[in-house]
Amino acid sequence: MRDLKGIVEVELLVEEGGALTPTREYVQRDTTYVEGRSGQRYALRVRNLTGGRVEVVPSVDGLDVQSGKDASFDLRGLVIRPRDSFDFTGFRISDSEVATFRFGSIEQSYAAKIGKPRNVGVIGVAVFEELAPPPPPPPPPFSPPPFGGPPPGALGAPPAPQAFGPPAPAPAARPPTLSPSAPPPAPGFVPAPAAPKGLGTTFGERRESRITSTQFERATPKPAAVLVIRYEQREGLRALGIDVDGLSQRETASPFPAETGFAKPPPGWKG
Repeated sequence: MRDLKGIVEVELLVEEGGALTPTREYVQRDTTYVEGRSGQRYALRVRNLTGGRVEVVPSVDGLDVQSGKDASFDLRGLVIRPRDSFDFTGFRISDSEVATFRFGSIEQSYAAKIGKPRNVGVIGVAVFEELAPPPPPPPPPFSPPPFGGPPPGALGAPPAPQAFGPPAPAPAARPPTLSPSAPPPAPGFVPAPAAPKGLGTTFGERRESRITSTQFERATPKPAAVLVIRYEQREGLRALGIDVDGLSQRETASPFPAETGFAKPPPGWKG
């Protein structure tokens, strides 16, 4: 899915046969849903579609992916370079490791275990564009030196007058944002046992995912785009009226598609 401005593209990747692949999205009443299975590993891929850097603040089950705190636009995220992408593979526990995202029961979810199960089942991505630097000042107009005199600024020329006053305040330090480094291949995993109905995201096994710090100044205090994905088991999607089994074609099949004449024998029929 993409935001309306075409700033980023977001995909949910689920593990099938040991590899992460994009899962199918179901759109109903302007809401995007995906299917998950208990014990299944997943990742959130965010691709920057623009020619500038963007800062991405992802949340899972109402929790900030980087800090584990209640998700907020005020928290800092990860900077993605122009036309680049990054896979968020878990809750961050250090600059080099995450706790893997895995679907599990609501009771097993990280949010429930820290006493915050209210927003289980939803993934969000807030996107901030970067403030453009001011244009450089125009060069001073050229003025030729007087005949026989030294050029302006040459050795021996009188110093330019200086204004005195209190020193200008130093610019406020901005909190660092994070920038991804290339992650190594993910290790193997052992599937978790089946869980009760209803899905959350568990605080899974350690997985390597390296990032570094960088500086990023947001163009606006509010995000330029917010994308939302809701996830549920197949039974839950069915209960919402979502056609996860491809039944819509069968439900719309007509018993009288042509209403023309008698039955035509099939090829080779001899009666």
